[in-house]
Amino acid sequence: MHVHVDASNHTPRSLKNALTIMYCKEDILFKALNVQTRREDEYCQKVRPMVLEKIRRMPNSTITMEKFKRAWYEGNDGSSEHYNWTRYYALNLHAVFSKGTLEWRCFESTLHAGKVRSNITLALAISAQAINQSCTHAKKTEIGDNPAFTFRTFLLRLGLIGDEYKNVRKHLLANLDGDKAWRYDKSTYACLQNPRRTDDAR
Repeated sequence: MHVHVDASNHTPRSLKNALTIMYCKEDILFKALNVQTRREDEYCQKVRPMVLEKIRRMPNSTITMEKFKRAWYEGNDGSSEHYNWTRYYALNLHAVFSKGTLEWRCFESTLHAGKVRSNITLALAISAQAINQSCTHAKKTEIGDNPAFTFRTFLLRLGLIGDEYKNVRKHLLANLDGDKAWRYDKSTYACLQNPRRTDDAR
Protein backbone atom coordinates (compact mmCIF):
# COMPACT_ATOMS: atom_id res chain seq x y z
CA MET A 1 0.00 0.00 0.00
CA HIS A 2 1.41 3.37 -1.07
CA VAL A 3 0.18 6.63 0.46
CA HIS A 4 0.61 9.94 -1.37
CA VAL A 5 0.34 13.25 0.49
CA ASP A 6 0.09 16.60 -1.28
CA ALA A 7 3.44 18.41 -1.23
CA SER A 8 2.16 21.88 -2.12
CA ASN A 9 2.55 23.14 1.47
CA HIS A 10 6.06 21.75 1.81
CA THR A 11 9.30 23.71 1.59
CA PRO A 12 12.92 22.54 1.43
CA ARG A 13 13.04 22.94 5.23
CA SER A 14 9.95 20.81 5.81
CA LEU A 15 11.20 18.14 3.40
CA LYS A 16 14.44 18.07 5.37
CA ASN A 17 12.36 17.59 8.51
CA ALA A 18 10.31 14.79 6.93
CA LEU A 19 13.43 12.94 5.83
CA THR A 20 14.98 13.36 9.28
CA ILE A 21 11.84 12.14 11.07
CA MET A 22 11.83 9.04 8.88
CA TYR A 23 15.52 8.40 9.54
CA CYS A 24 15.02 8.68 13.30
CA LYS A 25 11.91 6.50 13.45
CA GLU A 26 12.35 4.07 10.55
CA ASP A 27 13.65 1.13 12.62
CA ILE A 28 10.71 1.06 15.01
CA LEU A 29 8.34 2.15 12.22
CA PHE A 30 9.33 -0.83 10.07
CA LYS A 31 8.81 -3.11 13.06
CA ALA A 32 5.38 -1.61 13.78
CA LEU A 33 4.32 -1.96 10.15
CA ASN A 34 5.84 -5.44 9.85
CA VAL A 35 7.71 -4.47 6.68
CA GLN A 36 8.93 -7.58 4.86
CA THR A 37 12.71 -7.92 4.50
CA ARG A 38 12.42 -8.37 0.74
CA ARG A 39 10.59 -5.05 0.39
CA GLU A 40 13.05 -3.31 2.69
CA ASP A 41 15.95 -4.50 0.53
CA GLU A 42 14.39 -3.51 -2.80
CA TYR A 43 11.28 -1.36 -3.03
CA CYS A 44 11.01 0.19 0.43
CA GLN A 45 14.54 1.08 1.48
CA LYS A 46 15.54 3.14 4.48
CA VAL A 47 16.91 6.68 4.31
CA ARG A 48 20.36 7.06 2.75
CA PRO A 49 22.52 8.41 5.61
CA MET A 50 24.96 10.22 3.31
CA VAL A 51 22.14 12.00 1.48
CA LEU A 52 20.49 13.00 4.75
CA GLU A 53 23.79 14.29 6.10
CA LYS A 54 24.36 16.40 2.99
CA ILE A 55 20.86 17.87 3.14
CA ARG A 56 21.07 18.55 6.88
CA ARG A 57 24.28 20.51 6.36
CA MET A 58 22.34 23.00 4.24
CA PRO A 59 21.23 25.95 6.44
CA ASN A 60 17.48 26.57 6.45
CA SER A 61 18.19 30.18 5.51
CA THR A 62 19.85 29.26 2.21
CA ILE A 63 18.49 25.84 1.25
CA THR A 64 16.46 25.87 -1.97
CA MET A 65 14.32 23.25 -3.66
CA GLU A 66 16.90 23.02 -6.43
CA LYS A 67 19.70 22.32 -3.94
CA PHE A 68 17.53 19.76 -2.19
CA LYS A 69 16.72 18.10 -5.50
CA ARG A 70 20.38 17.79 -6.49
CA ALA A 71 21.18 16.20 -3.13
CA TRP A 72 18.25 13.79 -3.37
CA TYR A 73 19.27 12.57 -6.83
CA GLU A 74 22.96 12.60 -5.89
CA GLY A 75 23.87 14.67 -8.92
CA ASN A 76 21.87 14.40 -12.14
CA ASP A 77 18.24 15.56 -12.11
CA GLY A 78 16.07 12.46 -12.36
CA SER A 79 12.71 14.12 -11.81
CA SER A 80 11.55 13.45 -15.39
CA GLU A 81 12.19 9.70 -15.10
CA HIS A 82 9.11 7.80 -13.95
CA TYR A 83 11.10 4.82 -12.67
CA ASN A 84 14.05 6.73 -11.27
CA TRP A 85 15.99 4.58 -8.79
CA THR A 86 15.41 7.05 -5.91
CA ARG A 87 11.70 6.22 -5.82
CA TYR A 88 12.32 2.92 -4.02
CA TYR A 89 12.53 4.32 -0.50
CA ALA A 90 10.08 4.16 2.38
CA LEU A 91 9.74 7.93 2.02
CA ASN A 92 9.92 8.58 -1.70
CA LEU A 93 10.77 12.23 -2.36
CA HIS A 94 11.24 11.55 -6.08
CA ALA A 95 7.45 11.83 -6.09
CA VAL A 96 7.75 15.44 -4.87
CA PHE A 97 9.70 16.42 -7.96
CA SER A 98 7.89 14.20 -10.45
CA LYS A 99 4.24 14.50 -9.38
CA GLY A 100 4.00 16.91 -6.42
CA THR A 101 3.44 14.45 -3.57
CA LEU A 102 5.33 12.81 -0.75
CA GLU A 103 4.95 9.05 -1.09
CA TRP A 104 5.14 6.55 1.76
CA ARG A 105 5.89 3.04 0.47
CA CYS A 106 6.36 1.29 3.81
CA PHE A 107 2.81 0.05 4.36
CA GLU A 108 1.88 -3.58 3.73
CA SER A 109 -1.01 -4.46 1.43
CA THR A 110 -4.39 -4.59 3.15
CA LEU A 111 -8.11 -4.38 2.42
CA HIS A 112 -8.97 -3.72 6.08
CA ALA A 113 -10.62 -0.30 6.24
CA GLY A 114 -9.31 0.44 9.73
CA LYS A 115 -5.72 -0.37 8.75
CA VAL A 116 -6.01 1.68 5.56
CA ARG A 117 -7.27 4.67 7.57
CA SER A 118 -4.46 4.21 10.10
CA ASN A 119 -1.78 4.17 7.41
CA ILE A 120 -3.12 7.28 5.72
CA THR A 121 -3.49 9.07 9.06
CA LEU A 122 0.11 8.27 10.01
CA ALA A 123 1.46 9.61 6.71
CA LEU A 124 -0.60 12.79 7.05
CA ALA A 125 0.57 13.25 10.65
CA ILE A 126 4.26 12.90 9.76
CA SER A 127 3.80 15.34 6.87
CA ALA A 128 2.09 17.86 9.16
CA GLN A 129 4.78 17.45 11.81
CA ALA A 130 7.48 18.12 9.21
CA ILE A 131 5.73 21.31 8.11
CA ASN A 132 5.03 22.63 11.61
CA GLN A 133 8.31 21.72 13.28
CA SER A 134 11.04 24.38 13.07
CA CYS A 135 13.90 21.88 13.21
CA THR A 136 14.73 18.23 13.84
CA HIS A 137 17.59 16.22 15.32
CA ALA A 138 18.97 13.22 13.46
CA LYS A 139 19.10 10.77 16.36
CA LYS A 140 17.89 7.22 15.85
CA THR A 141 15.11 6.03 18.16
CA GLU A 142 16.08 2.72 19.74
CA ILE A 143 13.48 -0.02 19.69
CA GLY A 144 14.41 -1.02 23.23
CA ASP A 145 12.64 -3.54 25.43
CA ASN A 146 9.23 -1.83 25.29
CA PRO A 147 8.64 -0.86 21.66
CA ALA A 148 4.88 -0.47 22.17
CA PHE A 149 5.43 2.37 24.65
CA THR A 150 8.13 3.98 22.50
CA PHE A 151 6.00 4.02 19.36
CA ARG A 152 2.86 5.11 21.20
CA THR A 153 4.83 8.08 22.55
CA PHE A 154 5.78 8.98 18.97
CA LEU A 155 2.16 8.75 17.84
CA LEU A 156 1.05 11.04 20.66
CA ARG A 157 3.73 13.58 19.73
CA LEU A 158 2.37 13.52 16.20
CA GLY A 159 -0.98 14.62 17.63
CA LEU A 160 -2.76 11.27 17.36
CA ILE A 161 -4.31 11.74 20.78
CA GLY A 162 -7.71 10.97 22.26
CA ASP A 163 -10.70 8.88 21.26
CA GLU A 164 -10.66 10.22 17.69
CA TYR A 165 -7.43 8.32 17.03
CA LYS A 166 -7.92 5.41 19.43
CA ASN A 167 -8.53 2.93 16.60
CA VAL A 168 -5.59 4.33 14.63
CA ARG A 169 -3.26 3.75 17.58
CA LYS A 170 -4.69 0.27 18.08
CA HIS A 171 -3.81 -0.82 14.53
CA LEU A 172 -0.40 0.85 14.47
CA LEU A 173 0.62 -0.72 17.80
CA ALA A 174 -0.73 -4.21 17.07
CA ASN A 175 2.63 -5.68 15.97
CA LEU A 176 4.69 -4.32 18.87
CA ASP A 177 5.49 -6.05 22.15
CA GLY A 178 5.41 -4.37 25.54
CA ASP A 179 3.09 -2.25 27.65
CA LYS A 180 1.95 0.75 25.63
CA ALA A 181 0.85 2.65 28.75
CA TRP A 182 3.92 2.18 30.96
CA ARG A 183 7.59 2.61 30.08
CA TYR A 184 8.78 0.21 32.78
CA ASP A 185 7.25 -2.70 34.68
CA LYS A 186 4.28 -1.32 36.63
CA SER A 187 5.52 -2.99 39.80
CA THR A 188 8.49 -0.57 39.85
CA TYR A 189 6.30 2.53 40.21
CA ALA A 190 5.92 3.53 43.86
CA CYS A 191 2.80 5.55 43.09
CA LEU A 192 0.99 2.36 42.09
CA GLN A 193 1.72 0.47 45.28
CA ASN A 194 -1.13 0.11 47.79
CA PRO A 195 -0.31 2.24 50.83
CA ARG A 196 0.00 0.32 54.06
CA ARG A 197 -2.77 1.04 56.50
CA THR A 198 -1.51 2.03 59.92
CA ASP A 199 -3.20 3.24 63.07
CA ASP A 200 -1.71 6.70 62.50
CA ALA A 201 -3.04 6.84 58.98
CA ARG A 202 -6.64 5.98 59.92
